[in-house]
Parts: sequence; C-alpha cells; structure tokens
Amino acid sequence: MGTATTDLDEIHHVHHDVEGDERLSSTLVDAVAALADTDPADLPPLDSRINVAALDDLWDTDGAETPSAGCLTFSYGGYVVVVRSTGTVFLRETGDS
Repeated sequence: MGTATTDLDEIHHVHHDVEGDERLSSTLVDAVAALADTDPADLPPLDSRINVAALDDLWDTDGAETPSAGCLTFSYGGYVVVVRSTGTVFLRETGDS
C-alpha cells in the first residue's frame, strides 16, 4: 500500500489477493492501521463492526465455483470500507474515530 494521507475526500485502495493465504480481515485491518498511522492492535476489534468469519468466507475461492460478483460496505476505525469481490478494498476517512 502507498503512503497514507488524511484527506477526507481521498479514497484509498488496497488489493487483497483472493487466492493468497492471508485472510481478507487481516488485509483490511492492516490497511486501516497504515492509513491511521497506528498499530493494528490499537484499532477497535473488527468483530465489533462485522462478522469476521463471514467476511473472510464471503468470496472464498477455494471451492470449485467462481465467487459471485458483489461488494460489501461498512464503517471501521474511522473509515468507510467497501470490499469488492475482485479483492479490491476501498477506504475513505469518515472523520469519526
């Protein structure tokens, strides 16, 4: 991921390797922590905002079928998070903490 900024109008993105070993939830927490310039352990628990197991399984590519197209939007750690089935995660600062 590139250098983090705090421009409220800027949309940041990170690509999660949907075929890799890292969980989507880990990619998401790491991205928010990098943008917020904080340690991931200092962020609120992700499971306080969303069902983490469901998030990690949402577009699981281990099965024989191709995952469905779609996106999921929620807020976490002061960011609006949009997760697309392609593995792209968009983040926009809300101004809330």
